Amino acid sequence: MSKHGAEYPEVIDFITSKDNVCSLYIVQGMYLDDELTLKLQEKINNYLTYVLDGQLEKEYPDMANMNKRIQIDLQFKPEGVAADFLEKVRPHIEKEGIEFNVQIGKGE
Repeated sequence: MSKHGAEYPEVIDFITSKDNVCSLYIVQGMYLDDELTLKLQEKINNYLTYVLDGQLEKEYPDMANMNKRIQIDLQFKPEGVAADFLEKVRPHIEKEGIEFNVQIGKGE
């Protein structure tokens, strides 16, 4: 069983690079209830620390000068607290110079 999503806030789910963009993905298959939304907040904070403190550059020096993106792939459309959180966190991430994108799958 792979360890990804908000259930594992200490894990970077996966990283890709394309067209001068380094994307750090969070893959969330479970519905974001209030508890998982708190864990998602912790995971996003860990991603920000990973990028802003230079750990990403140490592990992937070829991605150092690329633009950065945090990409959240959700299976289910967020509602309530989760939807509010994702909208409120966007400007905080983007003010750090990191693009923020949420993609919703077909589990809506």
